Amino acid sequence: MTWAISRDARLAELRALMAERAAVLGNLPPGAAAHDGMTKEVNAIYAEIKELEASRGISPQLLLVLLGLVALFLWHLAS
Repeated sequence: MTWAISRDARLAELRALMAERAAVLGNLPPGAAAHDGMTKEVNAIYAEIKELEASRGISPQLLLVLLGLVALFLWHLAS
């Protein structure tokens, strides 16, 4: 649950940052060095947003617990 909350908080931060950067980008003349740099930054933020949106909603701690339970089950079957 904590992971999902931090993921959602990070998404909100990135969306706010992207809106801010996009507003600045809209005021820069195309072809300028600042415009190119800002475009790269906005693209990087967009990529991180898409990566977070595509990530699974399972907590890393829960995944470790499940892995431990599977290992325990397999050990029990082997003995």
